Amino acid sequence: MMNYESALAALYFEELRLRPDGYLHAHSRNRAVIKRHVSIFERYSKFIPEPGAVLDWGCRQAPDACLIRMLRGDSVELYGCDVDVGKYSVFYEFAGLKYTKLNEPYRLPYDNDQFDTVIGTGVLEHVPNDSASLSELYRIIKPGGHFIMTMLPNYLSYTEFLNRRLGNPHHLRLYSLKKARNMFMHHGFLPVDAGYHQVFPSLSSPSVGIFDSLAANQIVEALSSFNSIGEKLWPFRCFATNIFVFGRKVAAFHG
Repeated sequence: MMNYESALAALYFEELRLRPDGYLHAHSRNRAVIKRHVSIFERYSKFIPEPGAVLDWGCRQAPDACLIRMLRGDSVELYGCDVDVGKYSVFYEFAGLKYTKLNEPYRLPYDNDQFDTVIGTGVLEHVPNDSASLSELYRIIKPGGHFIMTMLPNYLSYTEFLNRRLGNPHHLRLYSLKKARNMFMHHGFLPVDAGYHQVFPSLSSPSVGIFDSLAANQIVEALSSFNSIGEKLWPFRCFATNIFVFGRKVAAFHG
């Protein structure tokens, strides 16, 4: 079985070797950051078709697409899109990604019912109109296909609270698990799984200082092993950094 953590860490190393990038550094500075990404991937991987077409929406460096390629090999067509020019050649080449730069605030350059699955990792909170984006995603996903939303910032997150108080980078738009599930329902996606993710911090902020401290990073690496337990324990899970919702596209809702 492939070691996803090591493989993903190697991709970050190779990309950073080509050129410095603060965002990539922040998302690979310790194993806790990489474990966070792998753990949520392993949770949604059963929704990746074989064969099929998958879109990594708002992909940036496309770590999800790379993990999907590791899992499914050549059986999937992988597409990616974002507002960037697409500068992460190591990741894109590994994934065999068909990348498109977006020029519209929410419109996507794809056909109706084109994708079996769309992945949105840490994307919905950044778009100008989340409702318009969900409607557009509904258009491009096949009937019965899935929208996988991960790393959505939790409005009760203690890390968000601390970052706001300390003046560190933080999200302006936060979501509750109930609100996220309702948004899915109102845009044609039946939630098939939802929950909390990442109770312990990973220090993935692009800030420096304590975020680049060796001791601090060793501590969060050690704590990351307990995330799977914390995500199941009430009330601790309610203060997790992120929430996730996996939804299936439906034509109608029936009680």
